[in-house]
Amino acid sequence: MYIFAITVLLGLAVTAVGLIIARFIFMATELWALLLLALGVGATWLAGFSMFTGWGIPVRQDWIGITLTGLAVAGFAEAWFVVLRLFKGLHRKYNDEAASFEMEKGLRRVA
Repeated sequence: MYIFAITVLLGLAVTAVGLIIARFIFMATELWALLLLALGVGATWLAGFSMFTGWGIPVRQDWIGITLTGLAVAGFAEAWFVVLRLFKGLHRKYNDEAASFEMEKGLRRVA
């Protein structure tokens, strides 16, 4: 169970780093999945983390287990991104800044 939790939380960390990169450096949203894939595989290689080794599942080579774990981390990162976008949309829906500004300043809608 700890191995799964580490994989999911590593996916959250990859999402956070990906959002930072996309905000300041990376402007093409079409390559978001590729960015998460590279970050996921890079993070697992950097940590030397293989969920297959943790669960005792044999793989032919260690690098295959690490790379496949990176793919799983990238998948979790994409899932985290969707969940975070959902909460961001709900926040915007319930805390409409334009409507609160209009009410605060006593503005009326013209059109």
